[in-house]
Amino acid sequence: MGTRLWLVEGIPGSGKSAAGERLCELATSQGVTARWWLEEDKNHPVLPATLRRRSAEAQFPDLCVAAFASFLREEEGVLILEGTAFQSTIRFMFANGMGVPRMQAYLDRWAEVVAPADPRLLVLRVDDPGAHYAEFVAERRGSAWMEKVSAYVEQTPIAQANGWTGLAGFISFWERYQEVCATVCTEFPWPVMVMPSWSQSKEFDEGAALSFFTRPSQR
Repeated sequence: MGTRLWLVEGIPGSGKSAAGERLCELATSQGVTARWWLEEDKNHPVLPATLRRRSAEAQFPDLCVAAFASFLREEEGVLILEGTAFQSTIRFMFANGMGVPRMQAYLDRWAEVVAPADPRLLVLRVDDPGAHYAEFVAERRGSAWMEKVSAYVEQTPIAQANGWTGLAGFISFWERYQEVCATVCTEFPWPVMVMPSWSQSKEFDEGAALSFFTRPSQR
């Protein structure tokens, strides 16, 4: 199969980590050399905490492209990244008020770097972010997590520019971010599969996801 890049994206609580871990287990069970990295690992091989802390800098998109290039030079097999292509890059650009054209410019440069790994993108979509956070995520992750992430949202330039505060502002931030991701996905040059988030479907269609990632390239 060679080196392949499997990407899983979605807003917080959509099931990215669980999907990434399960895909790694499935691939390994079929004799495929696969690795999965948790999005928020402090020493993440592409976007470690030291790089994420530089997200407000103008050169952040360039640093992300360089990090992906280095990663793909050093790793082999099926490489499963959740939240790394969008959540830890596009989301920071969105939060800091960078517009869609700049995000698309970043993705165009990024696409050239990752092309040899034949990327596939699985998006776990949340149709009702309000209910998702007010009910499903609040119950599963608890008030401490909600308060921490709400505080982060409120201090972002995009939230301050739009007056997004409290739970309503928190939901508006993630709702708009998800829309931005859907927009840039229309220009994604490789296969994209959209599935309901686990908060909606209650289960992960692992068969469909694995088939999507392993089917022969059409390039």
